[in-house]
Amino acid sequence: MSIILSPGNYFGNEQQFNEDDSFKLNITIYQPETHIHEHYHENAYLSLLINGSYEEVSKGRDTEIAPGEILFRPAGYSHANNFHHTGGKCLNIEFKEEWLRRAEVFRILPDKAAVYKAGTFDYLYRLLYAFSNNNIVNSEEYMLLWLSEFNTEKIPERLPWLPQVKAILENEFEVHHTIKSIAARVFVHPVYLARAFKEREGITIGDYQLKMRLRKAAALLFTTTLPVTDIAFTAGFSDAPHLVRAFRANYHTTPHKFRSLLKS
Repeated sequence: MSIILSPGNYFGNEQQFNEDDSFKLNITIYQPETHIHEHYHENAYLSLLINGSYEEVSKGRDTEIAPGEILFRPAGYSHANNFHHTGGKCLNIEFKEEWLRRAEVFRILPDKAAVYKAGTFDYLYRLLYAFSNNNIVNSEEYMLLWLSEFNTEKIPERLPWLPQVKAILENEFEVHHTIKSIAARVFVHPVYLARAFKEREGITIGDYQLKMRLRKAAALLFTTTLPVTDIAFTAGFSDAPHLVRAFRANYHTTPHKFRSLLKS
């Protein structure tokens, strides 16, 4: 008889976790030669194997799981796991049932268990990197983009809400805009919004938001004598180091060096 794991609970040692009203993220560690008896989770979730290896056993079928591979397990999917001599480490992303119903995502979510080969969904690897570095700002967007992979609805040529979304991101720097907050303002489903925006603009909403904030910061470096810390907050960054990291990644220099160049 299968063991039932209630929402948010996993075998293994929980190393790190974060959650909101939509998802729970956690990283769990499993010791070498750990054998987990048949069980199922009340909520659907994704599990990305970070390192190690294990055997997934379900309905008499054994599947070897390698690092980088991603499993989707629907709610109630019964399985057992046998970790090998290296043990294992997993990123788990659990979908909360209330949110799935409220956001009408059940119709999008796969209804069967699936194993995806390493490299299949780049957004989940971006989520892993961000979460491992305690940066969960864009985790919601990464998950919505993963869900959008299963939405085959054709994107129409005209998107009347798109100019409003871009105006929000280009002019409102005082808060961080999430997919859900923008979707509520323009009356569009968040999964559809994430997919349609990326298809039309070529980048995600999170990346577009960062691009606009960097543009704002660069303009302030040109036109004001504000300290970099003040520029960071004015442009919507959490702090000066956040601005410096993003500025360096985009312009290959720091705000301080950029400003010095303007004065030379």
